[in-house]
Amino acid sequence: MLIATKKIIIIINVLLLLFMGVVYAAEAGQLGILGIAYVTDFDLGSDRLPIFPIPWPNGSYFNSANLPTQLSFGEEAWIEDTFYLSIVKPPSVANNGQNQFTMEFRVVNPTNYTWTEGLTSAAIQSGVYSTVASSLSALTVNPGGSVVITFSFKTKIDINSYDLTRIDVSYMMAGLRRYFHIEILMRPPV
Repeated sequence: MLIATKKIIIIINVLLLLFMGVVYAAEAGQLGILGIAYVTDFDLGSDRLPIFPIPWPNGSYFNSANLPTQLSFGEEAWIEDTFYLSIVKPPSVANNGQNQFTMEFRVVNPTNYTWTEGLTSAAIQSGVYSTVASSLSALTVNPGGSVVITFSFKTKIDINSYDLTRIDVSYMMAGLRRYFHIEILMRPPV
């Protein structure tokens, strides 16, 4: 009887400590959960690749070391299977020469399936881009693993043009090629 009472007291203390930790974390606004949250409610009949985008340390969903700092990155959003990014080109960065730039995007495989046979392509939709290219850091992505999509492009910064490019990324998952997309619009101020 004494041993059973001690076990119950230990269990109550452990539960009390867990409860206090959760309440403290909730009050502090920092309830962290370690691990990967897997998506289980996606349509296996769809050709949409379920992804979980990862923001970079600056809070944006893209990273670039060589874009001019005067560019304004106002509108960016993931909507279903497409990331939309709008970059405003102010007159202070206008030039006539061609410049080479790179951007990176990161996503996690939030499924219980391994992605294989990764492919990517970039295409100019409109504007003054002279070249665009994209690449993947991994052709196979395990559940919970991540991939970096690198987009490189050569363009002149013409403040009067609307420059649109689209990057298509695909992987085989559960026997079907599935996709997500990135659209980047460089535009003049409104």
